[in-house]
Amino acid sequence: MSVSHSVPASVGLPGHSLPVETPECEGSTTHGISTPEAVELRTAWPGWVPLLVIMVMVVCCIGFAVGRIFA
Repeated sequence: MSVSHSVPASVGLPGHSLPVETPECEGSTTHGISTPEAVELRTAWPGWVPLLVIMVMVVCCIGFAVGRIFA
């Protein structure tokens, strides 16, 4: 199915202006963002502690599953 009539390129409504493209400098989501490190992060646990907790939970779940299979 094809359209036989042409569609106007821009239809101007009275009282409305056409949108303009966002300038490059304002288009970035990280433009002008500079936040210092929060005080809470200075006293946070090191990265290996949560990984150790997750690893223990995974080992327990796998051990429980294997124990249920062979029980």
